[in-house]
Amino acid sequence: MSKVIARPQLTFSEALKEAKGKLLDIRTRSRRSEFWWCALVAAIASWILNLIPLLGGIASIVISLLMIPVAVRRLHDTGRSGWWLVATYALTTAYVVSIMGAVAAAMGGNPDKMMEKMVSAFANPVTLILWLLSMVLGIAMLVFCCQDSKVEPNKWGASPKYVAADDEFGGQAYEKSDFDKGLDSVGNKIDEMADKAQDLAGDTVDKVKDAAEDAGDKVKDAAGDAFDKARDMLKKD
Repeated sequence: MSKVIARPQLTFSEALKEAKGKLLDIRTRSRRSEFWWCALVAAIASWILNLIPLLGGIASIVISLLMIPVAVRRLHDTGRSGWWLVATYALTTAYVVSIMGAVAAAMGGNPDKMMEKMVSAFANPVTLILWLLSMVLGIAMLVFCCQDSKVEPNKWGASPKYVAADDEFGGQAYEKSDFDKGLDSVGNKIDEMADKAQDLAGDTVDKVKDAAEDAGDKVKDAAGDAFDKARDMLKKD
């Protein structure tokens, strides 16, 4: 018989050492303690560096980029693809670009109507949808990064936290906490919603494709009929 036991939680120095050894690795898995210790260091470093004009901003961007691999590995550890992170960044960037473009347009116009234009820009349906989607994905990412490691191996490797051991081996057998059970439930709901959204998008694409093909066939038939009529008229003449 065997049981599943949890390795001890990583300390601050252990987490940073682990992350340093996999600085650009996006193919394996990282447990919660590694990710959140790195996130804490990144947040503090970015806050301090932002006090330095220009150079600090550039350094903060570099730190944010270095957090991408560990975030991808954290998603892998919960059994999810790094495309979740790509989608989050893409939608957030689209929202920021939309707002910046609207603000720039408002500032370049009549100063008396600047505030009105900026309010209209923020209330724009496209901007609101981008904001809503980026917020939803941001919350989903937070839930995923807080979830416990999956016990079982997946396509990104074995669990960095849990190992199978004989009953004679020391260590407390793994038992999921109520907090982790709650996070798993929320994560599963998010996955279900994402699957439904993906299916809906696929069905919509198929319908649009079918409609385009039908329209193309009708245009082709109409063109053929017109050509035949024109040819018949020329023969009569």
